[in-house]
Amino acid sequence: MYGLREYYADLDSVRESGARVFILGKSTLGRDIYCIFKGGRGSNQVLVHGGIHAREYITTPLLMQLIKEYSGEYGIWCIPSVNIDGMLLCQNGLQSVDDGERKKFLYRVNGNSEDFSLWKANANAVDLNVNYNANWGRGKSNITSPASANYIGKYPLSEVENKLLARVTLCVQPTITLSYHTKGNVIYYGYEDNLSHFDIAQEIANNINYDLLESKGSYGGYKDWFMATTPYLGLTIECGEDSLSHPLGMDVLPSLVDRHSGILEKVTELAQEIE
Repeated sequence: MYGLREYYADLDSVRESGARVFILGKSTLGRDIYCIFKGGRGSNQVLVHGGIHAREYITTPLLMQLIKEYSGEYGIWCIPSVNIDGMLLCQNGLQSVDDGERKKFLYRVNGNSEDFSLWKANANAVDLNVNYNANWGRGKSNITSPASANYIGKYPLSEVENKLLARVTLCVQPTITLSYHTKGNVIYYGYEDNLSHFDIAQEIANNINYDLLESKGSYGGYKDWFMATTPYLGLTIECGEDSLSHPLGMDVLPSLVDRHSGILEKVTELAQEIE
């Protein structure tokens, strides 16, 4: 399990490592969404986030460990848990929700089941990674009503969590973004006909020995939005063997940390090459 106690302990540890930790804003259920900044030099910054899908919460402790160990000189911004409500719902079920009407809503959306272990969405039953304005609603798996996964929301950026992530992106103007997900040991690259910065994407993939694949037919995701609206490089990193089941157990974390060790230093260096 990786709950609030573990998350807050990691945030304290990251502060001790020399990072600046601050609150971006509140989640749907009023929880703090944290952002971390480390490094400083270089006009070309990197932004990385995890935990946008509830059941993929292992990306949060993974990023916490990577940012704690980060020793690069260039600036990097990290939002370890975009979907903090979903992370807790996935692990603790409806006991993580105080509001009675919200509990009824989520229980109904979840097929009258109290097992939320495969839940991907936020507390509004919106899949945050199909809620961005990049051919919003055109994905093959997209649906138009609340669900545990794939619901696009009422309109692009309808969700407060995505508004916060988009706002910090626009403020930082990073030249590389990394979106950490699970699973498949693959990096998805490109958006429609935009396949810019292939060499850098391939070098990042080689660094962690992941396959680099074009994300054909991907719409409404954060990476899609970033590449649709900037000339820079956005990547979606799917961590963990495809044979593993969602949600990945915490026993997998040490191997993920080992495999990704040093990747943030590499990416921040590569970001300086982008014009």
